[in-house]
Formats: sequence, structure tokens, C-alpha cells
Amino acid sequence: MRTISQRDTAALLELVHDGAADVGREPFPSRVLLALSRLIPSDACVGYQEADVARGFRVVDQVEVVGEPPTPATEAAFDTLGWQNPMHCRLHAHDDRVFRLSDHLTRRQRRFLTYDAIVWRPHGIDDALRLWLPAEQGRSRSIYLERGGKNYTNRELILFSLLRPHLVRMRANAEARRRFDRHKGMTPREAEVLGWISRGKTNREIATLLFISPHTVRKHIENIFEKLGVRTRTAAALFAADAYL
Repeated sequence: MRTISQRDTAALLELVHDGAADVGREPFPSRVLLALSRLIPSDACVGYQEADVARGFRVVDQVEVVGEPPTPATEAAFDTLGWQNPMHCRLHAHDDRVFRLSDHLTRRQRRFLTYDAIVWRPHGIDDALRLWLPAEQGRSRSIYLERGGKNYTNRELILFSLLRPHLVRMRANAEARRRFDRHKGMTPREAEVLGWISRGKTNREIATLLFISPHTVRKHIENIFEKLGVRTRTAAALFAADAYL
């Protein structure tokens, strides 16, 4: 993989730091998506999407920071004409690569597709980048960048690829906050720590994941134990497991 510049490295680190500092309840931090749309300029659509793809295609959660909401015709095309889109979620729901539309279809080829007439052209989409985040069977979670005009470059594809593990972590933190921060008066950060405890992470690993010190992690765990009325990590993890049911 090509080495990125110091400027790009600084921009990536700033975006990752902003994601770690987020304490919102959205399924994915909107501030990160906005920063991503500036790092990799995207003027058509930018967002996070979770969809049920078990039997068709149905959006169940979405955070969109650039673009207009899809029309009913567009939503229908996602399902009935999705087979014409090489980046459709049903094809790549459990893929760990970044996909670029222009790598699979030329603009000339797209002009012959009904999907282009209903989805890409009306929304001003000439190229797209998309990556998928871990999801259970029958679900798809993805982040998409779409723009008009010039195609996405190899540099931009590399930047998006390098961000993937951090984006996976951000979504996991957001999910923990949504599930646990209303239980027992937990703070958003305590909810994140509990989420990582339930995944078997050590204090040092949690500190690295959340960009905080091991001492701060220990204090959060003490507060979690007190609020849950437990004495061990195993008991705290069992509470987390019950909350997921």
C-alpha cells in the first residue's frame, strides 16, 4: 500500500480523535461523517446506513449528512434493481474491503442501466466509495461517499481503507452508548467501557480504544460496578449480555 503524506496522516488522526471524543446516541457519529466528507470531498451523498437484507432490502437506521432523502421510487429501486449495482449491500454485507464504483462500471456502461436513470443520475452521483462494518447475518452496515464530477482517486480509496478499523470501533462505541447509557444512570463513557468489557477487552486495550489512560478506565469500571451492584467483570459482562436480548 502506498505511503500517505504527513498532511493526510494528521487529518486521519484528527478524524479518529473526534470519533473517540463523541458521546452522542446516533448509530454513527455525524461529526465523523462530516469530517470524512471534507477529507474525501463528496457532494452528492454521505452517510451511514443499516439495512435488513435477509429477504430484500429495507433501511432500518440511517445517518445522512450530505444529500437529499431518497424518493419512494429510489427506495424501491434499492430492492428491485439492486442487482444492477455492483456495490449493493446484499452482495458485500460481510466484506472488509472498500469498493469504488468506477472500478466496476464505466460511465458509458452505467447509461444503459435503469438503476442509473432512477438512482445515480437524479442524485448527481458519478462515482462512489463504500465500506461495510461488521453486522449479524441478514443485516448490512455501511458507510458511503458519493460525488459528481471526477472519480475518486487511489489516494482517497487508501485513506478510506485506512480508516475502516477506526470506523468499526466508533460504531461499536455508539452502539454501547445507545444500549447502556440509560441503564443504572451510566454516563456515555461508562457505557462504552462496559461495551468493551463485554467483548473481553483488558483495561489497557480499552484505554487504547477510547484514547484515555488505564487509570481513567479503572475509575470508570469502579463506577460501573457500583451502579450495577456487581463486583466482577464477568458479572458486568453478563449484564451487558442481558441488555442485548
